[in-house]
Amino acid sequence: MNICTNRQEMLALSAGWTKDGQTICLVPTMGNLHDGHLSLVEVAAKTGSRVITSIYVNPLQFAPSEDFDSYPRTTQDDLDKLDATGLCDAVFMPQTMYEDGHATAIKPGGVAEGLESAARPHFFEGVATVVYQLLVQTGADKAVFGEKDFQQLKVIEQMVRDLHMGVEIIAAPTMREPDGVAMSSRNGYLNAAQRACAPALYQALQEAAEALRDGTETQTALTAARQAVLAAGFDTVDYIELCDAASLARHEGLNGPDDGTAAVLLAAAHIGAVRLIDNLRV
Repeated sequence: MNICTNRQEMLALSAGWTKDGQTICLVPTMGNLHDGHLSLVEVAAKTGSRVITSIYVNPLQFAPSEDFDSYPRTTQDDLDKLDATGLCDAVFMPQTMYEDGHATAIKPGGVAEGLESAARPHFFEGVATVVYQLLVQTGADKAVFGEKDFQQLKVIEQMVRDLHMGVEIIAAPTMREPDGVAMSSRNGYLNAAQRACAPALYQALQEAAEALRDGTETQTALTAARQAVLAAGFDTVDYIELCDAASLARHEGLNGPDDGTAAVLLAAAHIGAVRLIDNLRV
């Protein structure tokens, strides 16, 4: 497993693979890897002949009040996990992504507007900018992103399409703990009592989806979901919304169990100092 700490090393390695006709699939991460990340590596290995996993805690996607300084950095453990898969050909761990004087950013609109942007207006600009950099600096032909961060996935698909980057974006299903909680690096911030409450977010989405399929009016189902999350012990709900799965525009509602319109329930809620997000296709 090759370890590259700057773009020159990474591009030299990937250029050789490309010259040999091999396809390169990137798995971007911020480290602190768990089984959800490793599942993305497995997807990448099935779709590309070479797999690169990047590890970089991107400062541009953190607001000053957020957890950039305290975000878990577990480099050796991450490398051991990737090596144990036997699937990762290179790890890209740049010491810096942005040179002194860096002043260019990608500001996405469209699917980036609303939902996460309402609470974290800085977030998608930081994500789009770093993903663009990672795709360019690795020479990737493909990249895998998890559906757990559903809006982020749509923002990246939009960016690649709008900028004609020629990179295939592959969506991988959300990996969950046995109790339904979506795997996330930030789950480690939860204390025992908060962790016991955490499954209520996904449970509320499941109940809302069932209600919508049974013909319950959309706002009634969403209100019940918000109330259920708060009753379970969450402190606040940023949003629980039903959206079109492609445009992320608010969905007008289902027409019973046979409705063919693709929709997704999206949620974000706080429990203590931890903010959890989740989603469920309907």
